[in-house]
Order: sequence, then C-alpha cells, then structure tokens
Amino acid sequence: MFLNVLGYSTLAGVATIAGTLLILYRYDWAKHNSTHLMSLAAGIMLALAFLHLIPEAVHITYEAQEHLAEAEQEAKLVFIMVLLGFVAFYTMESMVMLHPRHDVDAEDAHKHSRLSVLAIVGLTFHSLLDGMIIAVGFKAGSQIGVMTTVAVILHEMPEGIVTTSILLHDAMERVKVFWFSLMVAVATPVAAVVSYFILGEASEIILKSLLAIAAGSFIYIAAADLIPETHKEEKWLNTVVLVIVMATLYGMWRLLSHGH
Repeated sequence: MFLNVLGYSTLAGVATIAGTLLILYRYDWAKHNSTHLMSLAAGIMLALAFLHLIPEAVHITYEAQEHLAEAEQEAKLVFIMVLLGFVAFYTMESMVMLHPRHDVDAEDAHKHSRLSVLAIVGLTFHSLLDGMIIAVGFKAGSQIGVMTTVAVILHEMPEGIVTTSILLHDAMERVKVFWFSLMVAVATPVAAVVSYFILGEASEIILKSLLAIAAGSFIYIAAADLIPETHKEEKWLNTVVLVIVMATLYGMWRLLSHGH
C-alpha cells in the first residue's frame, strides 16, 4: 500500500513538471501570450475550486455523517471554510510587503512580487492537498486510490502550466521558475507519504477543512489577481479562453463523476 501511495503521488508530481516544461520549452511564445495564459490559469483555478475542491469537501462531509440533518449542517461549515480561505489570502496579500526593484515602477514591482508569492503559496498548498487526497484514497482501497490519482494527474499538469505562466508573467528567470515549479510538484508525494503515516482516522476532518480553504484561496487569486491582468489587452479573447478552459474542465469533471 505504501509503495502505491509513493509511486502514484510521484506520478502526479511529474505531471506538474510536465506542464512547466511545456511552457518553458515554448518560452518566447509564453511571454508573448502571457495575458492569455493568465486567463488559462484563472479558468483552471476557478474550475478546480468550484468543480473539484468544494464538491469533494462536501462529499467527504456526507460520507462521514450517518444522519442527513447532521450532514447538511456540517456541509454549511465547508462553505464557511471556503470564505475563511478567501479572507485569509486577502489578509496575507495585505500583509506581504516586499521590497521592489529600483529599475521598475515601485507599484508594479510590488504587485508582481506579491502575485508570485501568492501563486506559489496557493499552488504548493494545493499540491499538499493532492498528496493527502491520494493517501486517503488508497486507505479506502486500491481502486479508489487509482481513480483518485487519475483525477489528480488530470489537473496537476494544468497546475504546472498555472505556476509557470504566473511566474513568467512576473518576469522571473526561467531557472527560478523551474525550481519553484519543482517545489510545487514535490509537495504532492511528500504530503502523500506524510499523510499515509500520520493522519489516520482524523484525515477526513482535516482534509475536508483544507480542501475548503484551498478553494477559497484559489477563488481569491483568480478573481483578485489573475483576472484583472487579463483586462489589460485583448479582453474578448481572454474572456473566450477563460470560458473554454472552465467548460473543458467541467466536461472532464462530469466524465470522471460518471465513471466513478
């Protein structure tokens, strides 16, 4: 069982790196289309929050409660945790005070540095959750574990694209982008292994709360930081990209739900 958790969570991490390399390999193209990639990133984050993270947290709630009334009450707490995640990242953004570079406008430098920090923190946090999800899935059974891993891998590659797109948009060097993306990727197998040995019976309660908080953080980053960047140029095309990405992930979510 442990080898399954380690192996499948590592595959999920590799999927993140694959997304990163996909963008770095086409670096000039990525820089030229940075605002479109911001739309892609925002669409992925919003779709993951509303179609994957929140529904999964609610699903865990209903599985853990035998009585419908109690489950409904607990489900309301999930949405409160989503709101707390949103507020937490708003507070974090307000408190992050980084020193801007002297060769660029101070306000723009601060904005870009802040966005990079928030993106790295939010995506690393999400990768940690992915690792936890894989570990919990295998604890429930090998088949569920494999299906969970497939679902994770399907959005880990877009996660690599998200990380790389945001950091490149903020003019970060490609070497640094790769190492930060690697950190996001490694978080998945690390969290899976730690979760396998530590979480035990408390895993469902902890996982439900963290899923909701992660959803709130994704909603905030997409709405407050990424989408405003897409308004700077080619607004119509960026809107189309955003909608298509969310519709595609919705279709994938429906397919996976039907199969499950």
